[in-house]
Amino acid sequence: MTSNRNLDFIRVDIFVLVILIGFLLFLATEQFDFQDELHAQPSSEKGTNDKVVILNFDDNRISQFTQVKPVLDKYGFKATFYVVCKYLDNKKGYMNWTELETLYKEGHDIGSHTMNHANLSDSSKKSLEYQIGQSKECLQEHGINATSFAYPFDEGSDNRTVVNIVSKYYELARTASSPLNFLQCDGWKDKSHQADCRTYTKNGKLTYANKYSIRGWSHDLSRRENSYDDPALYDRFIQVVNSQSNYNKNGTIKAIPIIIYHKAGDQGTDYNTDLDLFNKEMKYLHNGNFTVLTMADLAYNVKSNYFFVKGFPPETMTVVKSTPNFTEIPLRPVSTRSNVTESMANFTEIPLKPVSTRSNVTESMANFTEIPLKPVSTRSNVTESMANFTEVPLRPVSTTSNVTESMANFTEVPLRPVSTTSNVTESMANPIMDAFKILFGQ
Repeated sequence: MTSNRNLDFIRVDIFVLVILIGFLLFLATEQFDFQDELHAQPSSEKGTNDKVVILNFDDNRISQFTQVKPVLDKYGFKATFYVVCKYLDNKKGYMNWTELETLYKEGHDIGSHTMNHANLSDSSKKSLEYQIGQSKECLQEHGINATSFAYPFDEGSDNRTVVNIVSKYYELARTASSPLNFLQCDGWKDKSHQADCRTYTKNGKLTYANKYSIRGWSHDLSRRENSYDDPALYDRFIQVVNSQSNYNKNGTIKAIPIIIYHKAGDQGTDYNTDLDLFNKEMKYLHNGNFTVLTMADLAYNVKSNYFFVKGFPPETMTVVKSTPNFTEIPLRPVSTRSNVTESMANFTEIPLKPVSTRSNVTESMANFTEIPLKPVSTRSNVTESMANFTEVPLRPVSTTSNVTESMANFTEVPLRPVSTTSNVTESMANPIMDAFKILFGQ
């Protein structure tokens, strides 16, 4: 009886050993692919170079339709037009609804610029709802879906109340004050120490740059502040659009100049761009192979909290194929003439229940370096070392055995039956099958 119990116990030990060897062999031969996703945007023909520009036109002046649009058409460019809703059909020198709808139908992007160009920093909450929310509804009534907003007078993006209302109606909002908009919001070291584009800091303060504070460069304000003539303003334009070259490499876009125009081809020079100068600037973009975009091409990744440009490929990532944290374990074939040895370490104590209903034999294996076991047969010297295993529950070996085992921290692997008359399952290939045949006489 004692001899049978010992033999049963040895077979249980060998069964556990074979399962563990098989699983480790599976991990050693399997390959896993790990790839981080920086941005969730598709690829398209847009992503052909590192030079991109977004064109904006504020206030819906009539000259934007009669003077600007033909130049854009000539070079095949589209732009975003930020509209003051109450000016349409109501104010001399500004577009009407028919002209605006023509722009929209031809593929230009239309955004909101409030109902009547109010300074939002000086507005009540009720007025903010009207200026921000009603202007979106005003455009929707004419079949135009405005997804972005622009702050009049560059005011309001630093006001929590204003930003909260803007965020209710629009995906993005643009202000000014910077030649470049950094897609990871980390390029304004003199103004911010941001690592991403979250709207609020951990203590609830508004960040300098975020979804509702996208930074653009006002072409007309630059003329006024610096007293530029046309040649000087043209030189500054070239400097601004090329400043992205320090950040954009190999088709990966990290910074974009957003150029803001107001009047173009109008009378006077205040906030006005001479039509010849505008044509010269658009020609420079065309001949320089710049990709001209609209605000609708800009999107936000909520997982990374970065902006990205639709249609441009994500930043190149390295694909790693590995079996992390495992050392390859070479195993010899199991045969009746071989000495099967295996070394396994770092096991946690495994209490075992009786081998059968007629046996009170229990076993605790923990922190052992080598546990010599008796040979299974006269033709095989099986040795085993087990230590420090983590718990993983196993099914009973047979219907007359309550032996359970606990092993953890392994990924589930679909197992195949050893035979049609056995509940024992197996995850490995022929060497392990041979071991079962030897150990259990099958």
